[in-house]
Amino acid sequence: MKTTMIVAFFLCAVVACSGPVHVAKNETEGIKASYEDPKLSELSARYQPTLKDIYRRYQSAGIDVYPNGIGFTSVSGQDGSKHYYLLVQVRPRNITFGEVQTKPQERFAEVLRKHFENNLRFIKAGDLQDGVEGLAFGVYWPVRDLSQCDTYGGFLEYTMVYFPKRDFIDLAARNITLMEAVEDAEVVTSLGRKAAVEMKVREQ
Repeated sequence: MKTTMIVAFFLCAVVACSGPVHVAKNETEGIKASYEDPKLSELSARYQPTLKDIYRRYQSAGIDVYPNGIGFTSVSGQDGSKHYYLLVQVRPRNITFGEVQTKPQERFAEVLRKHFENNLRFIKAGDLQDGVEGLAFGVYWPVRDLSQCDTYGGFLEYTMVYFPKRDFIDLAARNITLMEAVEDAEVVTSLGRKAAVEMKVREQ
């Protein structure tokens, strides 16, 4: 009976510390290849060398890319027009939070304040080439039950910032700060297992 209980406890621990890691294992998994929008497909085909170079930069820096995290996406304007953005989504290894120890808004603020710019710096202004009107940059991070496992499991949260091209170029040139750029950008975040919502960010 004691042995059975030990085995059962071990299996529960394994389950608690397992689950998908949500990182691209290679370039094929990291670079988005399929699009419904012909314009996105055209941009992807035209700028494959740039997308591969971005993937390699993050790999060299030891920063994981989210699956299908590098490519292009479209953003709808208020007048219904479409704008085409470079898409980069990363899943850094050095960001993790305890679900009990932190609150969703605290996690969001810490990522934006301490981690966002550090992971954004591998994108160059020149990556936003002809036909690309901005950068959609996202950071994903895990939230876990640290009493069960601090390495795997839990759930993911993320923040995406949609930088218009001019703002990102100014940010890359250090003409404006990250917070100045974020204040004028669309920010979408998913926290605490809830659906993504748009947020307005103001520097305190």
